[in-house]
Amino acid sequence: MTDDLRKTAQKEARPIPRRLVISVVCILCLCILGSTLFTFVTLSRFRTLYLSNRGHSIAEALESQTRGPGRRHNTAFWQSLLEDNYAVYSDSVAFLALIDQKGKILAGKGSNEIENLEYAGEGDAGIFIFEQSLSRSRNPRGEANPVVAGWRIRMGLYSSDADFIKRLAFSQLAVSALAILALIVLSIHLLRTLDRFIEMKAREGAEAQLKSIGTMAASLAHEIRNPLGTMKGLTQLAQEDLPPDDEAQARLRTVVGEAERLERLVTNLLDFARPKEPQICELDLNNLLSDVKTMVQPRLEAANVSLQILTDQHSLSIQSDPSGLRQVLLNVIFNAADASASGGKIVLESVRVEDGKSVVIRIDDSGPGLAGRDPDELFQPFVTTKSQGTGLGLAVSRQIMEGLGGELKLEDLPQGGARCTLRLPLNKA
Repeated sequence: MTDDLRKTAQKEARPIPRRLVISVVCILCLCILGSTLFTFVTLSRFRTLYLSNRGHSIAEALESQTRGPGRRHNTAFWQSLLEDNYAVYSDSVAFLALIDQKGKILAGKGSNEIENLEYAGEGDAGIFIFEQSLSRSRNPRGEANPVVAGWRIRMGLYSSDADFIKRLAFSQLAVSALAILALIVLSIHLLRTLDRFIEMKAREGAEAQLKSIGTMAASLAHEIRNPLGTMKGLTQLAQEDLPPDDEAQARLRTVVGEAERLERLVTNLLDFARPKEPQICELDLNNLLSDVKTMVQPRLEAANVSLQILTDQHSLSIQSDPSGLRQVLLNVIFNAADASASGGKIVLESVRVEDGKSVVIRIDDSGPGLAGRDPDELFQPFVTTKSQGTGLGLAVSRQIMEGLGGELKLEDLPQGGARCTLRLPLNKA
């Protein structure tokens, strides 16, 4: 019942917030990614522009020194000029060269690979190649000088001078990637927190409804128990008044049997609706298991089912509620006996866990197992696989185990049958 209520609450409350959060996160991530790529491309272009401006300023300074008669078209003067300026700009310039319109080097200083370096871009050696044509020079009559037409200044600039822009671009990229990652992690955490909140609200609603149902069931059980006990007592008196061989005895035994079954149902219902406060004391688990075996032996013999108890210690002292633990063991063993066919075997094993803080009790039967059913479904109230079952035994047992700080699980065995595992703390505060 609680699972149904929880699933209903999650279906109603989860889709809209999840879609909203995921949509907002995706939009923010796309915006950050777009902004980052735009910034990266812009900084990359700015790096190229920075180097180009550096080359342009050097080229203008060189050309300004060629003004005067007999200088501009004199390659020997250019060679001397480039050698002098290379010494000045050697920290940032790999080479300086003057080339004609056909790409032939007229003068140059610096790298020995000037002829092999392509222009207008960044070479493989971390050198940015820059070219700029000489401005048109004119003679005193205002006519263009055909000798220098098409001459160009080519230079190789160390691109490391602009590496600070590259580092800035990559740092922006890294920061944005971390921001996107942090946003995704925070959104996942937010969704998980939202899921836990919805589950908690669903559980609160289910518990409130179960509490009201339990209160109503307890009141109803009290009202049923008294007249039921009266009918059972009167029927037993009628059995005593009639001869043993009277034909009405069979019908009266049926009435008494059904009354006893209803009594068990009422008792289980009261235990589930109003669980008892556990009475914690120190007890010997092996002695308790031995007492339980004595109690269930008559029923097991009637069903032709054997019970074997295995313990790894002669004495195992724990702090728990003997009454509640005994009720859980009886419920589980009776379920195992009902599931086992005639001639079947139940194996109960108690093992102290290696952490030294808990003990595990396993009850294995030789029945058909869970038959593909969800184990958690069998712990729901009024869910049973038996035609005469109340569907409250496992629900009450899990409630008791949780009250003792332990847990109760069901699972299929590979060789067939089912296993019920009880985990209890050695010391229940």
